[in-house]
Amino acid sequence: MKKLLALLLVALFAFAFEKSTQHPQLLQEGPAKMWCSVCGMNLAKFYRTNHAVVLKDGSKKQFCSMHCLAALYPQIKDKIKEILVVDAKSGKFIPVGYAWYVVGSKVPGTMSKVSKIAFGSKEEALAFAKEYGGEVMRFDEAFAKQLELLQKENAMLERKKRKKIYPIGERIYKKRCKSDLNKSTFATVADLKSYLASSKVCGDLRGKKLQALTLYIWEAKDKKRILVPKDAKCPVCGMFVAKYPRWAAMIVDKDGHKYYFDGVKDMMRYILAGHEPKRAYVSDYYSGDVLEAKSAYYVIGSDVLGPMGKELIPFKTRSMAARFLQDHGGKRILRFDQIDKEVLKELE
Repeated sequence: MKKLLALLLVALFAFAFEKSTQHPQLLQEGPAKMWCSVCGMNLAKFYRTNHAVVLKDGSKKQFCSMHCLAALYPQIKDKIKEILVVDAKSGKFIPVGYAWYVVGSKVPGTMSKVSKIAFGSKEEALAFAKEYGGEVMRFDEAFAKQLELLQKENAMLERKKRKKIYPIGERIYKKRCKSDLNKSTFATVADLKSYLASSKVCGDLRGKKLQALTLYIWEAKDKKRILVPKDAKCPVCGMFVAKYPRWAAMIVDKDGHKYYFDGVKDMMRYILAGHEPKRAYVSDYYSGDVLEAKSAYYVIGSDVLGPMGKELIPFKTRSMAARFLQDHGGKRILRFDQIDKEVLKELE
């Protein structure tokens, strides 16, 4: 009965919100203005959680959720003039400084299990929280919580995409696309999705099929990742490596045999135990792209844990490693030849 009542409350909110947003504001310009500039989702469909930024050059970016704002924030924070959010009461954008958020209500979130609904007044937020649950707070506190959740949410979304969305997108691409498509042709995922929708180069796709194809081309099609066999076990800890693709590391010995590891730490334990590799590879933390282990930069001592706890986190560039270190409290950045047994002791 309680579950039915909760669902009814959510439905009533959705109906009331839809009536107040018959004409959603699209602040972006150009043919891709209806798509989230981070994930490509339909902004009108998820309008109740839309956020936007006005940049110092006058341009605007619109997001389906606070999650997507947080995902892009490190790249644009120095360029932001103003941050806006949709007021759930009026359906209009307001500056986040005027907004009161209800965080964690029964209303489903967007790109997150924790919903974040904004209102133009504290009284409206309190009334909503009384009916639907959740905690009332200002933007700074809500955004800080979102930044804390970002890594966990990204991991959850990545699992969902690998398991379901990418395979669907790949099937559509191979069956229906009339020409080879490369994401480098497009500035953003929204531009790619807009092109696919308008050109119909892969057919008249909409909704989930269009989103799956877009994400496959944008995030998976041309990725060069470590391909881990399903039955491959880490020779150090015995865990199945394929369960943890974002942490995968691999060495190829002098005879051409491949060994897979569920993190850089175990790979280095194996190497420092006397197993000299011919080649060694790791996975970039942000993109998942395969990197030559000797060319990567490694952060030690961060608050991010791998499958085996404390880890050496690999990055393609020093600047990416430095940004991660600043965001996650790392101790220092190392190169491959600086990782020795004393470093591994720090990770025990």
